[in-house]
Amino acid sequence: MIRRLVLVAATAAALVLAPSTAMAYPPPGFATVVTDVTPAAGAAFGVHMSNAKARAAVTLALTHNPVTLDNHGISIAGTKSLSKITSAAGVADFTVSLTEIGAYSLVATDAAGAVLSSQIVTVHAVGAAPAAAGGKLSRTGFDATGLAVGGGLLVLAGAGAVVVAKRRKSSQAAA
Repeated sequence: MIRRLVLVAATAAALVLAPSTAMAYPPPGFATVVTDVTPAAGAAFGVHMSNAKARAAVTLALTHNPVTLDNHGISIAGTKSLSKITSAAGVADFTVSLTEIGAYSLVATDAAGAVLSSQIVTVHAVGAAPAAAGGKLSRTGFDATGLAVGGGLLVLAGAGAVVVAKRRKSSQAAA
């Protein structure tokens, strides 16, 4: 009876924790990489889009955050948004220059207007350190708390099974 309870508990823990291992890797699909998310005012930076449909239109639109501010400091080849046709590999590259300090939203959309990705870029004054960095490294990777908790539960379940098996064996030997 106790063996069944231990097996049921171990199975339940495995079923609960199975999705957390699947979340360890990002799903395949459209990707946007910004070469510098904290550029200096007037400095050009790149926006690389990949895994899009081959030879499809992709539009990169920039807006100043908050949107109530004037967008005159935005320049993507002289415009506020630019559309490109992706290569046969589904790649599109943009070069962007922002002359006004502040935060900007970069939104990539497909030909139907569906949002493919969204990025935030914070422009700082020339010669000034990015305010967002604050002297600290940015956080990357994923949070493994779920995996650690699940592993701990499995270790506890295994230790409990060993204790139960030893008690059962010692009680059978005494009888």
